[in-house]
Amino acid sequence: MNEALAFVLRVSFSRKWNGGFLMQQIQTIATGFFLLLLVQAPSAWAQSPSTVYAGLVSITPTNAPVLAAVDGGYFKKYGLDVKPLVMSGSSTAIAAMLSGEMSFITIAGSGIINAHLAGRDAVMIAGTVNYAPYELVVSKEIKRIEDLQGKKLGIARFGGSADFLARWGLEKHGLKPGKDVILLQTGGNPERLAAVAQGAIQATLLEQSFAYRARKEGLQTLIDYSTIGLDYQHSGIGTTKSFVEKNGDLTTRFLKALIEGIHRMKRDRPFALKVIERHLRVNDAETLQIAYDYNIPPLPTVPYVNLKGIKFLLDTMVESNPKAAKARPEDIGDNGPLREIEASGFVKQIEAGH
Repeated sequence: MNEALAFVLRVSFSRKWNGGFLMQQIQTIATGFFLLLLVQAPSAWAQSPSTVYAGLVSITPTNAPVLAAVDGGYFKKYGLDVKPLVMSGSSTAIAAMLSGEMSFITIAGSGIINAHLAGRDAVMIAGTVNYAPYELVVSKEIKRIEDLQGKKLGIARFGGSADFLARWGLEKHGLKPGKDVILLQTGGNPERLAAVAQGAIQATLLEQSFAYRARKEGLQTLIDYSTIGLDYQHSGIGTTKSFVEKNGDLTTRFLKALIEGIHRMKRDRPFALKVIERHLRVNDAETLQIAYDYNIPPLPTVPYVNLKGIKFLLDTMVESNPKAAKARPEDIGDNGPLREIEASGFVKQIEAGH
């Protein structure tokens, strides 16, 4: 920029300065400088991407879309320097989002709903896993769900997806969570699997790739939530309505990168496996293949929030939280930004380019 401006000045001052010609030369310099700003500004912006912090409730294959958009360079493509940070559970992620420390978070639908019902400015703008990718895994001596009477069941965090589904499954079979079956917070999928295998707890909910490993170790699956026809919003991208209103363009760019990350994983299996391996720190080939097969093919091309899934969660929460009866799914899941992206022809362009 400075060299170009100097060139304009040299050209101008190389001419004879006299009388009214001075004003003409000043106008020439100003015009040239303005044109240089127009030409060079975009490249300057491109060199200074916006820093965006994205909170991940945990590192699991269900968070792969965000991680793929980072590893594939798609956020940078849209001028964003996205820094994913692992949070210790949904409550911590929600708090970080509401405080403005995180622009976006990966979060369970139940987590966003709980925040919304509590009067918080919370909304889900993308649904990356629109079904329940969990299995109820039990120790060898448990043959039926009724056998869990008086036993311990491990979840990740109270208020999270595993907690919600565990309570729903127990109640469907006449067991009262917290009374008939003790619920304990026992960490992530690996920790919960280890706790069942070692006998510290008798049951837990595991994401499907971990449930596969559990069965290999001789444990049993009593409920496969992914096959029982639930309309369910498991996880997606959460933020605040105020952030979307103030940062509409940034939100659009974030979602475009997310879409490209999803598209890349679905068409490029080796790339997806590398993403899963690097972030889950799993190098066992069989586990990687299972993680891919369970999580990547079902990803939606355009990750709309599953509003029917939000409605299912609200209906199930009514007994414990009467506010859920009056809540509207459309106020909790906002598909507006994604609709605009798809209407622009962006998705068709991405698909046609590969």
